[in-house]
Amino acid sequence: MKMIEGNWLFIGTDPRLLKCSQIMKNWGYKTTLYSSNSHSDTLSALLDELSPAHIVLPILEMKNMIPAERIPIGTTIYPGVISANWIATYEDSGFSIRPYMKEVEYVWENARLTAEGFLFEYYESTRQSVFGKQFYVTGFGKVGKMTAEVLAALGASVTVIARSSEQLGEATALGYSTIPFASGDFKLQGTLINTIPARWLTLDEQKGLRVFDLASVPGCLKDNAPDEYYTIHLGLPGKHFPEDAANALAKALLRMNSI
Repeated sequence: MKMIEGNWLFIGTDPRLLKCSQIMKNWGYKTTLYSSNSHSDTLSALLDELSPAHIVLPILEMKNMIPAERIPIGTTIYPGVISANWIATYEDSGFSIRPYMKEVEYVWENARLTAEGFLFEYYESTRQSVFGKQFYVTGFGKVGKMTAEVLAALGASVTVIARSSEQLGEATALGYSTIPFASGDFKLQGTLINTIPARWLTLDEQKGLRVFDLASVPGCLKDNAPDEYYTIHLGLPGKHFPEDAANALAKALLRMNSI
């Protein structure tokens, strides 16, 4: 296969980044993986050696971000989760920033894989089927929508809990029962899948409820106390479907590169 110009440097320890680097190499791109989530002198030396045209940053923000002056001029940076301050720093230094966690097609694909990954976690944890069971999905963004769809397709009874009237209306139109979100002021029994990245739930008030948290840290527990009926599940696409997740990321990077 003909080599495609432009070095791609992948940074991070997530298995998806390793596989994505390998996939793109098989497609003819020149790729290198630096397996660390923090900047170091070793990484600076590698940047000088490779002078990459493209840098793919870790899924989560690096412990120590790469100083702008260490990045070759003209490099395109593809961050995962990154603070607005660092985006501004890199943009002020003249770099093109293309966050892959905001690329619409990739985000939907990631949401679908998250929903399927949840099923693995549910089956392994409960040893029960989905059919005929009561599930609550808090939040009706992309992950919430895909999770509700997967559960309903398997015969579950799905209730969507959301803040906005638009989301509640959409959920109703799709055939789900709904409950307006009111700071957790309701009593539930069954299984709750949380997709809201905020501390809103007190389990002491929710007897008989099993919670699977798919949102990002800090999770949804108000007191952040451990509970046997609460588990947090992050990075499900990479955990259960690393090849599919990496392939989706590779395609997303190339779509953003063609802009």
